[in-house]
Amino acid sequence: MAFSLFQWIGLGFVVALVLIPTVRWFWKRFDMPSKFALEAFRIRKQEAEEAEMWAGIEAQLKLEEDRIQEIEIKRKERDLAASKSLTDDQSAMVWNKLGIDVPIQPVEREKTGQFEQQISPIELTMENALDIKNPPQEPDWELIEKMSNLDKPTEGVPEAPDLGPVEN
Repeated sequence: MAFSLFQWIGLGFVVALVLIPTVRWFWKRFDMPSKFALEAFRIRKQEAEEAEMWAGIEAQLKLEEDRIQEIEIKRKERDLAASKSLTDDQSAMVWNKLGIDVPIQPVEREKTGQFEQQISPIELTMENALDIKNPPQEPDWELIEKMSNLDKPTEGVPEAPDLGPVEN
């Protein structure tokens, strides 16, 4: 029995119509990952998320450490710059720019080994509380006058706006 070309094509078409759905059904049914493979995928995904989270935390820590180091470097530079003293020529030039011909010499402090006086506790009595020997001095009338004029308007200073009564 010899088939013609059109019969072979028709037979192939019928076989394809039967085999394609059958193969698709087998593919869907048996081409699923196993429980072990699903668990491995889940673990890999979880580890990737944790690694990303830790990388973010480490990046934050690195950033904070860099900031701290930058602050320390700036502080050291500032301390170094503050500890540098000017030479005599530089000092004279600075004083000349300020309009002072002779630079002011720093006061040298004398260091003593021990205290000159021992501090004794003071007894509080009426004589100590009321300093009878030294009567009170006359008040500073200029200061009192300035203080009493604070509520009066000053020339060139605008008045504050009236906000009205405040209700609770």
